[in-house]
Amino acid sequence: MKLKLIATSTAIALTSPSISAMELFKDDKSSLELGGFFGANYVMADGTDEVSNGNSRINFTFSHQLNNGWSAFAKAEWAVSLVSNNSDLVLNGDSNLAQGEASDTLSSRLGFVGMGHEKWGSVTLGKQWGSIYNVTGVTDNFYVFGGDGAGSFALGDGGYTGAGRAEQAIQYNNSFGNLNVSVQMQGTEEVVPLNELLPGIPDNDLELIYDNSYGVALTYALPFSLSVGVGYNEASVEMTGLNSLISEELDDTLTAVSVTYGTLGQQGLYAAVVATEAENHEFNEQGDMVAESTGVEAMVTYRFANDLEILGGYNSVSSDDGDDYEKAYMVAGVAYHFSDKFRIHSEYKLDESTNFDGTENDDDILAIGARFSF
Repeated sequence: MKLKLIATSTAIALTSPSISAMELFKDDKSSLELGGFFGANYVMADGTDEVSNGNSRINFTFSHQLNNGWSAFAKAEWAVSLVSNNSDLVLNGDSNLAQGEASDTLSSRLGFVGMGHEKWGSVTLGKQWGSIYNVTGVTDNFYVFGGDGAGSFALGDGGYTGAGRAEQAIQYNNSFGNLNVSVQMQGTEEVVPLNELLPGIPDNDLELIYDNSYGVALTYALPFSLSVGVGYNEASVEMTGLNSLISEELDDTLTAVSVTYGTLGQQGLYAAVVATEAENHEFNEQGDMVAESTGVEAMVTYRFANDLEILGGYNSVSSDDGDDYEKAYMVAGVAYHFSDKFRIHSEYKLDESTNFDGTENDDDILAIGARFSF
């Protein structure tokens, strides 16, 4: 029987435009696969031209058949910098790395171990896609931009909050017919110095201390290639500063719903939209926490029979605190798939962002790149 990562990689399978793997070893009990892709982009923005990394990553998946229908598995994935990481251009939310990794050639993206059963589901421990990403990840599939509106990658890669690539997480996943269920808990205490993570913040000792968090997501497959999802994530956070003279305990919450049509990567139409509401989760351009915010991500792709693909979409996250802060942009792109392993692409980002005080903060960007999957 072929070994499976039962429900653990649901979010990845639903959202990655280039799922592929190379089998390195297989016998009647165990298997080892190599996966990932290498990519690079030539980026032009306001007179600044540079070659940037294309979210390159490499992973190994191990699996071993146990008794009574159970299997054990593990996965390790690293971000790989093909070019310098010291870039002033942040192209998308998922390109943000965790604290201390900005200059690393290799940095951890995922790393978990678990066991699963086709009937009883799977349990995993480690750094893994958060449960809510099963809902928010359906629009995070552009080749260059995206991932900024749904709140998945707050404060780096979403590891602190559990909404993105959750750190130190334990997760249960199972499927009941067309219903997929994911439940997650983080048992951690992470200290986040904001002046190291967020640009534009004054030089002080303001810190966030993230405590335990939990998340839940439900996705349901409907007829006619439709699916819907709903998810919730909550983390306890304490804000301290001025030598601990200021201290405030808050709940960081993210609620998301999504609707998806079609299958990503196949010929024909794929469309998805995500809407979110959040409290104490987002930060504006000054590095200030936004008490209440609303987010939207939308993505539409169409792949023709001749392997030409067109893409379009929208990302927005805005403050509901009575100010003008909004990070918003539209994306238009095209890609050509020479094969399932290699493609070239181009995307244009039309920025419509505004700052806290209402001033415009537009930064239009054109990117041309290539990706090799393995």
